[in-house]
Amino acid sequence: PHQGPPTLRWALFEAGHQGSRASSPDHLYYTDVAARIDANRAALSVARKLARRSHHILRRLGDQACAPVPGW
Repeated sequence: PHQGPPTLRWALFEAGHQGSRASSPDHLYYTDVAARIDANRAALSVARKLARRSHHILRRLGDQACAPVPGW
């Protein structure tokens, strides 16, 4: 079963596809997974990586992550 809001899953998948760009920091990882499996699974794998990174950053920020940015 799918987990999480559909819009968030879509956004992560689209961001995962950006791993195919040569300028992407995750390009090497994307190409390795794409060579072993396929491009869609590689995009999913990069999306999971992005979700984990985001989770850890937001967790480290704590309540500050939801605070308004000064000057905006």
